Amino acid sequence: MTERDDFDKIVEGLELDLSFIDEPQEQPVEEPEPAWSPLTDDDIDAAETEEPFYRKVEPTPLIPRRRGIMLAWAGVLGAPLTLVVATMAGVFLDRPIVAAAALTFVGAAIYLILQLPEHGPSRRDWPDDGAVL
Repeated sequence: MTERDDFDKIVEGLELDLSFIDEPQEQPVEEPEPAWSPLTDDDIDAAETEEPFYRKVEPTPLIPRRRGIMLAWAGVLGAPLTLVVATMAGVFLDRPIVAAAALTFVGAAIYLILQLPEHGPSRRDWPDDGAVL
């Protein structure tokens, strides 16, 4: 065997319990009986009818209502789709058409990015970039 290192010196005096969870238990675990509650049925009904602690917010519509955003999404999705369909159909497009499709995609993507809401130091949850409920 090799020389004893520092780790062996540290763990030589430890008494470890090596029983594992997979081993069967000697006695079955009994579930405790429910504790007595001082609440009456009227108290329980009153607690259930209380207003929830959160505010319910209606979901935003799937399709945006602003015309500029709709056109930008059409440019972001439509320009590359047009180029792919033309390529698959074997239609060779002129350079100005390909350049216009590329500029439309870039311009629409920049417009959509600029429309994102600001999340800066003025917001109370500023460093947080998690989900918004």
